[in-house]
Amino acid sequence: MHDGNGGRPAFLHRLDAAARTRLRTLGTPQTFGKGNPLMRAGEPGDYVMLLESGFVKVSNLDSQGNTIILDIGVPGDLHGEIAVVAGQPRMATVVALEPVRARRIAATEFRRFLRGHVSAMEQVLVTVCGRFAVAQEQRTHIRGAQAMAKVARRLDHLLDICGVPGDGAWRVGVSLSQEELAQFVPLSRSNVAEALKSLERDGVIAKSRKALTVLDRPRLVALRQD
Repeated sequence: MHDGNGGRPAFLHRLDAAARTRLRTLGTPQTFGKGNPLMRAGEPGDYVMLLESGFVKVSNLDSQGNTIILDIGVPGDLHGEIAVVAGQPRMATVVALEPVRARRIAATEFRRFLRGHVSAMEQVLVTVCGRFAVAQEQRTHIRGAQAMAKVARRLDHLLDICGVPGDGAWRVGVSLSQEELAQFVPLSRSNVAEALKSLERDGVIAKSRKALTVLDRPRLVALRQD
């Protein structure tokens, strides 16, 4: 959980107090409505975005032109750092899943910040390595994996990102449409729907129109190995 409830911490929360305080003063605050892009793949890397509130989806296109959601961003996450540090076009599109507030920090200002806070540069490297590790794991897992294992693995990853624990269960803290969940796995909507029905029937998850709750996380973890 990036926001402090468990799992991996967000970029901002991994910084020391001085760097964290300084970063929060940089750039200009911006707001984005649901469905609005914070940045697009292919654009020049002339700024980063520090997410202050709300959730975003990070996506790209596969070789067939289908949208794949690579990850979910939460408050404290940094986006666009690879393009800024490498001086290359952006590799992914970042879109608001709900109303979002973020700080847009110019590339020159962000690089100046990194030069003054070496520990922050180290955390940028940790972030970049983490992104590539998730992408590599997803590519490796997709080959030959069964649909249920794919769905279980990505649901468990979603809990690491934005799971809210309570009463022995885990509620997914972000609302994803059926299409978005299929893009996140990634599988066809019908395959994901079938897997979710099976999980619900077996008491592993509970679903409502706006919420998805994992009732038995150990069982979910076991299923990702099947």
